[in-house]
Amino acid sequence: MRWLLALWLLALSAMAQTHTVAPGETLFSIARRYGTTVEALVRLNGLSDPNRIRAGQVLRVRPGEEVPLPRGRLWYALPVQGRAFGLRVAGYREGWAEFLGVRYPLWPGEEGLWGLLAVGALQGPGEYPLRLHLEGEEVVLPLRVAPGGYGQETLALSPTLERLLQDPGLKAERERVVAACSQEGPLRFRGAFLRPLEGGRTTSAFGTRRRYGTLFTSYHEGLDFAAPLGTPVRAVAAGVVVLSERLKVRGEAVVVAHGMGLCTGYWHLASRQVRVGEEVRPGQVLGRLGSTGLSTGPHLHLEVRLRGVPVDPAPFFSGLPLP
Repeated sequence: MRWLLALWLLALSAMAQTHTVAPGETLFSIARRYGTTVEALVRLNGLSDPNRIRAGQVLRVRPGEEVPLPRGRLWYALPVQGRAFGLRVAGYREGWAEFLGVRYPLWPGEEGLWGLLAVGALQGPGEYPLRLHLEGEEVVLPLRVAPGGYGQETLALSPTLERLLQDPGLKAERERVVAACSQEGPLRFRGAFLRPLEGGRTTSAFGTRRRYGTLFTSYHEGLDFAAPLGTPVRAVAAGVVVLSERLKVRGEAVVVAHGMGLCTGYWHLASRQVRVGEEVRPGQVLGRLGSTGLSTGPHLHLEVRLRGVPVDPAPFFSGLPLP
């Protein structure tokens, strides 16, 4: 049975779930405007410092939406450019979801089926169909993707690093990293990510539009932490190591699979201390911070991919992006 939910009011209400920061605004003033708290906004947006928000930044101000289904209900977190978002379905025993051309499994939980979906950082803001396939029924409804409000930066590269960016093997390296991430199995953890290192500071946010030297413009696919050379780099959550090797651009690299197609990558290490197939616990040391590969100084590049799509790691430090 095909059931099309053409809910324009749904799309309009989804627009009201975000706020674009204006010059001079604080998190406190935004919280008062929407009848919420600073603490709630920090958790909802994965903010590491509530005093550091910037004009043009898009913040989630409400956790999500609820929609009736033919035999149950759907709850979903607001889709934002460059972020993962969760959904939960009650009234059905099995199914899957499709969004932006990617198919996502829905796993049974205590309160129904649930899943994690991704929005690419370069996906244009606007309305896109979510397709739910639930026990023979197809439900289609429009979801509005909000802008991510990303900044820009230019990185000065040495001639050696510029030549590295032109290496024809870069595409194959990316494909290898994506292929290493297991797409099968339920999520291996609940709750929030642990910080990958102690004492580090964030130096480059996810999604920042980058120009590399005299070459091309791209965007930052992870979150950078600066810390002294040799600082222990730890697993942010339980999982299994699916890649541990030296790569040209990513340097000494480790990828950990967490289930449901969710993987974390740890790039530019000085050394690695885990092997492929090893199960790791939250906080276990994976290696030591370094500056290998395409790197302009000692730092950890933490990357999160959901079924191959890079998404912002920051919200995961406040918990899974569930409605």
